[in-house]
Amino acid sequence: MEDNYMSVTAVLSHWRLTVKSIEAGFELQWAFEWSHELHHRDQLHKMWPLLSEQEQTRWQLILSRWDERFRAATAPMQNPDAAARQDDRWWQDRYPLRVTGEPDQKLPPLWSPSPI
Repeated sequence: MEDNYMSVTAVLSHWRLTVKSIEAGFELQWAFEWSHELHHRDQLHKMWPLLSEQEQTRWQLILSRWDERFRAATAPMQNPDAAARQDDRWWQDRYPLRVTGEPDQKLPPLWSPSPI
């Protein structure tokens, strides 16, 4: 399971950097690529069932901390399909609260109300 340890460490590190970047302000030019920013959280979601219960317990506190910071830096999308999501990927239904870029930049329609 040592390979999973390294993989979890690496992916959690990328998720941490993603969350810090979102907290600092998401660049609007990438607004329509937002789902790509969530790739590492998706990876963690896929990896989790492959970990032993002991490993899940070991990593859960760290993952929870970064998920909580992500929630604080994002808002839920006005997405009627979100309730139908079957895979518990709640992070896919959020958008950044703080953005940078041109004020007249077009936003994805589900980013409502507009971020600051």
